[in-house]
Amino acid sequence: MLKHEVTQIAPHTWCISEFRLVNAFLVEGRDKAALIDTGCGIGDLAQIVRELTDKPLMVLLTHGHFDHNGGIFQFPGCPVYQHPADAHQQEQTMKTVEKLTGTRDENKLRAYYITSRAPIRCPDLDVNELLSLVPTEMTPEDYHWLPMEDGTEFDLGGRILRVIHTPGHTDGEVCILDKTSRTLFSGDTANVGIILMRQPNNDPSLIRTCRQTMAKLWALEADYDKLGVGHDAVTIDKQIIKDYLDLTTGLLDGSIVGNYEEVGFRKGDVARLGMAELWYQCDA
Repeated sequence: MLKHEVTQIAPHTWCISEFRLVNAFLVEGRDKAALIDTGCGIGDLAQIVRELTDKPLMVLLTHGHFDHNGGIFQFPGCPVYQHPADAHQQEQTMKTVEKLTGTRDENKLRAYYITSRAPIRCPDLDVNELLSLVPTEMTPEDYHWLPMEDGTEFDLGGRILRVIHTPGHTDGEVCILDKTSRTLFSGDTANVGIILMRQPNNDPSLIRTCRQTMAKLWALEADYDKLGVGHDAVTIDKQIIKDYLDLTTGLLDGSIVGNYEEVGFRKGDVARLGMAELWYQCDA
C-alpha cells in the first residue's frame, strides 16, 4: 500500500508529503510537537506522525483550504489552531463539495482532488491506488479550532514557533517561523506557484495584499534560509520571496505584464519572475 513520503529537512523536523499532492510538516520540541497542516485526509497521516514522535501534538493550520485541513479528523482531541479570518473557509468547502458532487460527503472532494491533481503532481502513481486510500465512511464536516494571531508563539520546549499573518491566497493565511531550523513554513503563501483568484473587474487589490505580505516576509529574511512549502517541492530557497516581491511590484507599476494561460488545472492571468509564478487573476 502507498504511504506518505517522509523527508527529514532538519533535526526533529520532517516533511510528510501526501503522495506529492500536498505537504504537511512535523516539528518536534523537547516537550511537544506541532503538525503544520494535515493534507486532504488521504491515507493514514496519523500513523506516520505516531511513528515519528510520541510527544503531545498540536495542529497549526496555515489556512482553511480543504487540501490543508482535510486530515484533521485523524487527530481527535488534538488542539487545532487557525487564524480567525479563515473561519468561513470550512463552510465554503462544503459549498464546493455540494456544487461538485451534490452531497456534503468530503470523500467526494478527496476523490476529485486526486483525479484533478495526481496526473500533474504525481504522474508516476496509479490514480486508482490513490483513490483506494480515500476513507470509505463519511468524515466530520467541521472541527473545533482555537484562534492564533499575528505574533502568537508556541513553545514546544526549547523550540518556539512564531505565527506570521500573511494574507493573499486567503484572508487568514499564515506562515510559521521556526528560527531553530531557520525554516519558514509557508503553506500556500509562497510556493513555486501562487494562486490569487480573479477579482471583479480585475481589481488588483489582492496583488497589493500579496506584495505587502512579501515585503513583510522579506523584512524577516535574516531569520530563515528556506521555505517549507505546501506544494510542488519540499523546501525552496528564501530568494523566492524576493522574486515574488519584485514580481508583484512590477505588476502594480506596469513594468511587468502577464498573459492568460491554461496550464493543468490552472486557468487565468499569470506572470513569472525568477523562481516566482503568480496566477494573479486565476479562474480555476
